[in-house]
Amino acid sequence: MQESFTLDELELQLVNAIQLNPRASWNLIGSVLGVDPVTAARRWERLTALGLVWTSVYPGTPWEWDLVGANIYVRCAAGKAGAVAEALRADHRVATIEHITGEGDLSLTVFTPNLAELSSYVLTSLGSIRGVRDCRTHVLTAVYTEGSRWRLRTLDAAQRDRILASRPATEPKTSGPLSEVDQKLYAALELDARAGFTELGVAAGVSTSTARRRVNAMLAGGRVVTRCEVAQPVSGWPISASLWCRVRPADLDRVATQVARLPETRSCSSVTGGRANLLLSVWLRSAADIHRLEASLADQVDDLEILDVALSLRHVKRMGRLLDEHGRAVGVVPMVAPETWSADNS
Repeated sequence: MQESFTLDELELQLVNAIQLNPRASWNLIGSVLGVDPVTAARRWERLTALGLVWTSVYPGTPWEWDLVGANIYVRCAAGKAGAVAEALRADHRVATIEHITGEGDLSLTVFTPNLAELSSYVLTSLGSIRGVRDCRTHVLTAVYTEGSRWRLRTLDAAQRDRILASRPATEPKTSGPLSEVDQKLYAALELDARAGFTELGVAAGVSTSTARRRVNAMLAGGRVVTRCEVAQPVSGWPISASLWCRVRPADLDRVATQVARLPETRSCSSVTGGRANLLLSVWLRSAADIHRLEASLADQVDDLEILDVALSLRHVKRMGRLLDEHGRAVGVVPMVAPETWSADNS
């Protein structure tokens, strides 16, 4: 029998607060929510233990290379989609795996250091998996919004402002390889973006003050992106869908900026590699809402053509987090492989 979970109002507000600043202190969160900090921390610990919420980090600005992102639409032989998804779960290049409806079976979000390695991945790694029939690749050319910016919207404006004010001040974006200390801090944050500075210092072999200074510098400079996630079935937005769209090239930037602001939009990227030049990922209250969204887009956005729509039947993996059949976190695959760090330090 499937165990049922729901989040109460306080827990939904707690998630929203940590979405706004994944490293906000429990004292601040408790004050904003009107509860004891210990109560807030215990609620969070319970939810994380159940796999209903989690925090993570992933690369922000380029380090030593420009990361190439792609959406790959995979068709599998009959009855083989599950086995193909299982074969892909542990691959650090595959950030997200969705089992979808439509002509395809799986939708992958893949990151590689460059186009040549993306080609190698598609032709060699993905192509060699038994059960893969064919695939369609769209390269992401610009990201207008992504999941770290999506919000539950359960806090009021005053509460949101207090949490946002606690984020590290934004500094000019920087690039270049991460130092060895920063690499160790990043690896620890991948497991838990709320890890304390003392814990992070131990993991990196540095003092608490150094860990605080280096982590805040990486966050302020956009070197890493922190993200708070919630299991979709308990989020109030249990349905997800992807829409491949076509917009006049001259209007692409304006339209993408417009649809990125919709409350349903989880991610919005311009893409190349086929007729579609805009890819949306949305979360919805119900499956019927996809028709309402399509009608709304047609009414509000001139010359936007929806070429294909796919509902997600299940997320197998989301930005490095392994999920069970109920959308709960059960493991993590680092998006930056250990051998990458070794190459940087050689």
